[in-house]
This record gives sequence, C-alpha cells and structure tokens, in this order.
Amino acid sequence: MLVVLVLTPAGPALAQLPPTTAPAPVAHPVDGPLTDTVVAPDSEAVTDSEAVTDSEAVTDSEAVTDSEAVTDSGDSVTDSDSDSVTDSDSVDDAEAAAADAFTFSGELGSGLTATSRRFSMNLRARIQLRYQLAIDQPTDGSNDRELDQLVNVGTARLWISGHALVPELRYMIQLAIAGRDFRDGAISPIYDAFLEWKAHRDFSIRAGQFFVPFDRLRTVREWALQMADRPRPVLELTLDRDVGVLFFSDRFLHDDSPVAWRIGLFGGGGTNLTQGREPGALFVARVELRPLGPIDDDVEGDLDRRARPALAIGGAFAANWNTNRLRSTTGTVQSGTTDYLHAAADLVFKWRGLALQAEYLWRRASSPDFGAPEEPTREAQGVVTQVSYVFEPPLELVARWSRMWRLSGRTGDALAAELDARGEELAAGVNYYVRGHRFKLQADWIARMPPGLQLDEADHVVHTQLDVTF
Repeated sequence: MLVVLVLTPAGPALAQLPPTTAPAPVAHPVDGPLTDTVVAPDSEAVTDSEAVTDSEAVTDSEAVTDSEAVTDSGDSVTDSDSDSVTDSDSVDDAEAAAADAFTFSGELGSGLTATSRRFSMNLRARIQLRYQLAIDQPTDGSNDRELDQLVNVGTARLWISGHALVPELRYMIQLAIAGRDFRDGAISPIYDAFLEWKAHRDFSIRAGQFFVPFDRLRTVREWALQMADRPRPVLELTLDRDVGVLFFSDRFLHDDSPVAWRIGLFGGGGTNLTQGREPGALFVARVELRPLGPIDDDVEGDLDRRARPALAIGGAFAANWNTNRLRSTTGTVQSGTTDYLHAAADLVFKWRGLALQAEYLWRRASSPDFGAPEEPTREAQGVVTQVSYVFEPPLELVARWSRMWRLSGRTGDALAAELDARGEELAAGVNYYVRGHRFKLQADWIARMPPGLQLDEADHVVHTQLDVTF
C-alpha cells in the first residue's frame, strides 16, 4: 500500500506555480552505508523570472518614447514595477515551497518515509519474538540433562535515517531497546549513530558509532540473519561496533568497479563509553572484490534465486593498541591493557537459490595477559561455513559448521578450557519468508561440543522466532 501526501504552505502565490514533481523516497538501509538518493525537482521559476525582467524593459522603453504622457508613463512604470515585485515574490515563494514540500510514503518493511529536496527521514521498527530451549550437559555427574527455557522479546529496534541539506549528507540512528540488547553492562540503547558524506564515487566519509568493517559475517545486517544466533567464532573474535571515522568507496575508480575498500580509525574501546581510560586506538583496513558483478553480500541467503552467479571475496587487518576490553572491543573491562592484532578472510557465493558463506578469523595479543596473571588475554582462531537453499514457495533450509582453535601456548586458560569443551559447533535451521527478511518465521537447532563432532557430549539449544520489520 502506498500513500502519498504533499504539504505546501497556503497562499495565493501557489496558483501561479507550474506543476512540480516531488522526488520519490528511497528506503534507507539500517546497518550498512546509507544509499538513499533524492533528486531535486527541476524548477521553472528562473524562466518566469527572466520573463518578468524582459517585460520591465519593454515597459520602460515605451514610457521614454511617449514624451507627452510622462505622468501616465510614470504611473505605468510604477504599476509595472509593482507587478514585477509581486511576480518576483511569487517566484521566491514558489521556490521555497518547492524546497519545503514533503512526500510521504509507507510500506511494510520499509517504514514511513518523508522526503523533500533538502531533507528526508525514514522511521522503521523491528521486533523479534523468541522462544529458546537450552538442553545442557548435567553438571552433577548424572545422566539427566538440564533444561532451561526462555520466552522473551529477543530484540526491539528503532531506526531513524535519511539525508540533510543535500542528498550526499546522510545520517542514521539505531536504538536497541530490548533487555537482551544490553550487553557487557551497557546503559545506553544506542547501537548506531553516525553522519556520512559521499564526497565522490571513490571517496566517502562516515563518522560516529557503527560496525567496524572487519569481517563480513559480523557486518551482515542483523535483520537479514538466517539463524537466531551468530556463529560462536564470530561472537568471540569479531570487532563489533566502535566510535570513530571511516573512509571508504563501494565502487573504486569506476561505476561498475568490482573493487571496494575501507580504512577506519576508532577509539578501540567499544560502544557507549562513559568513563575515560588510557589513550589507545583501533586501526582497520578492508578490501573487497566482486568479480562477477554486484551482490548483496550483507544479506544472508539467495532469496531472489539469482539467474547469474555472484561472488564476493574480502580480507581485513586490524590493530587495537592499549585496549582494556577482554575481547578487544567487547567483553568485560580489565584492570590492565594489551595490544591485539586481528585478521579476517571471507567469501560469499549466491546462485539459483544456493548461498554459501565462509570465514576465517584470527586474533593475537602482544602479551599473554592484561598486566596481571589473573587476567589472561583471549587469543584464538576460528572458521565458519554456512550453506543454504531457497525453495519455491519461499521455504529455506540452512546448515552451519564452525570451530575455534587455540593459538599454541598463548591462549588463556579460561578460553582454552572453553574451546576444549565447546569449541565446535553444528547447526541447522528452516525459515519461511512471508515478505523476505522483513517478515519471517524461523526455527533452528545449535549444538556446541568438543572437537570431533562429539554430539553425545554437546550442549543443545533450540530456537523458534518471529522476526518482523515494519
């Protein structure tokens, strides 16, 4: 359903306006770079203004020629000037009205959008209703497994995005307001808050709080996931969100270029910090290659069942100096600091409903602890593979395998024990898409176990959820 309203200031000057066409609103993305484009309406006011000027010149010329009617001519000139001023005011009012006129549209999954030449705003919301049943290994030595049930609002999000003054200046705010969204002791609901300036096809700037562009499986948009939880290696070894500045281009050197790049400098402390710490910084660089043409590699699955194959390959490096967070930019705050090095490589392939994504992650610290023996660093490496197939009608099957390993002699005891007991993950799921990722029903099973696919020693968790973006 599409509803369009045009609001303009009331006044008699509007009767003199030529028809104008408001720019069509474009839905704003919510996790990645904003891509809305608003084209300013063409104005005919300049032509009218030039016509008024020509009319004044003719009137003045006739007045000078008629020497016997100077008074009448003067009156005529006065009247002409008066009419010209009125016309000019009308043109100015018309230009202002055209610039301030808004077009409203709304659609399920795209939210409500208000668009004008100087400003646009898209308001969107998402809720996830979740049922979770965890089946854990017994801790008392018996054969009775422990059951743990959770029924809750898995997430609730609000997005506000658009452009300001000119289409090249964009903004986005994302608020996560469900209890499960508050991680690592967070007291603020802000997930994303940034401004973005598209200076050129080959150069854009973003500043604020947002995803660090490190690994693809973490920067996949959260409403576009095929399973309830991200893979364990991604949750452990990613860089998540931070506050900083990013320089990037999605089509480097050519409109059809397969190359994209990102270079960013961040604070290194993660999100929503309220207390100071020792100075530090996070540097990240990422390169992406799409040799077969454009691909929606920030959305999981191939719901479009594309007729031509599409491939995206990415690699990244990051260094976080003097961090006091246990997992570099996430986790609990430590009493000391350390330096972390990160590396990632990833691949996304889609064709005829088949989708494959794979990723390798690596993290190492400059020292094995944060300056105190009881606070060891968490150094490790991991791999993830996930494959899915979309049938018609829109039913999808998905499977995932992942594993993490120690880094020889350097992984802290806490993480080493976790990897020995739950270092391998096997998962499967089924999704039914009512309206793509914007309205879907999901069910999945995830097992985490010791290496070697030892299912008899695994912890299991089952999810069913309804995920809707309005």
